[in-house]
Amino acid sequence: MKYVVGIDQGASKTHAIVGDENGNILGFGKSHGACHSDTGIEYAMEAVNEAMKEALNQAKLLLTQIDTIVAGMSGVDWDFEVRLLEEKLKQVTGIHNIIVLNDCIIAMRAGSSRKSGAVLCAGSGLNCAVRDKEGKEFVYGFYIDDAYQGGSALGRACVKAVIDAQVGLQEETLLTEMLFEKFGCRNGDELLYKKVTQAISLKQYLELPILLEKAAHLGDRKAKEILYHFGWQFGRYVSVALKRMDMLDYEIDVVLSGSIFKCREPELRKGVIDNLLKEAPLAKTVDAIYEPIVGAYLIALENISDESKVKKEIIEKWCEHFRLKRVT
Repeated sequence: MKYVVGIDQGASKTHAIVGDENGNILGFGKSHGACHSDTGIEYAMEAVNEAMKEALNQAKLLLTQIDTIVAGMSGVDWDFEVRLLEEKLKQVTGIHNIIVLNDCIIAMRAGSSRKSGAVLCAGSGLNCAVRDKEGKEFVYGFYIDDAYQGGSALGRACVKAVIDAQVGLQEETLLTEMLFEKFGCRNGDELLYKKVTQAISLKQYLELPILLEKAAHLGDRKAKEILYHFGWQFGRYVSVALKRMDMLDYEIDVVLSGSIFKCREPELRKGVIDNLLKEAPLAKTVDAIYEPIVGAYLIALENISDESKVKKEIIEKWCEHFRLKRVT
């Protein structure tokens, strides 16, 4: 019997699962978040080790019994980083069959079984990736402008909308009173001062998409416009990558993954869809069904066994057992 490990490492958490070649998940472990380029590679490996140790203990297996490790890791934006992390994981684990991918690639696999496709991962930041039928991939990484970096960028767009409304550069918005209350401001000058003095923290910016969704739900035109604009730009990243890889006429799934796509208002998703309909009409948006860690495990299985052995009921069972929720 062959055993594999799937790893998902992001800024907020590190997850690991251990399973056999027949799709039976035997253990799950978790640890702190990390990114080798921000927190250091040793700190990232510490989290991987901790998560794997817990998963292996649950599975009652030794690390030496593992055949393959597939790790989806944040910060894998350059080719040299893939080689760096693969070599480091080999040193740390003693396992030689190791595949390191950008974490958005495992998110793509968690949402679609197609050989080619695309993914938009929108959480605190944004990433987009496209893969063709031959397995060639393009991951945006640092090519994505700060102005569209997921939740943080949406938060900054909210602040800008309120400040612009205060000086008459745009129409009034319900976001004004919402942000004044949140930041304890009496007027736009005070909010502007907080912005330019960098008194608004990243954590606070990341909290603003919730207010944006609320304003849109109440019918605020500017809030709806922001969501649609971001959705259109998110979709543009996909369509431009598809054009780059000569895939505009492919029938593919575009997996929507991450907390931002849990927005209940339709404008964000509509923006994505409208751009794809214009540029890549055969592309279809789908919600990520499972958390990205499932994608890491499935990719590992595809490297050692017959994919047909992996049954949906098995995945559902272990997701429930280890309290890994379905995304939808």
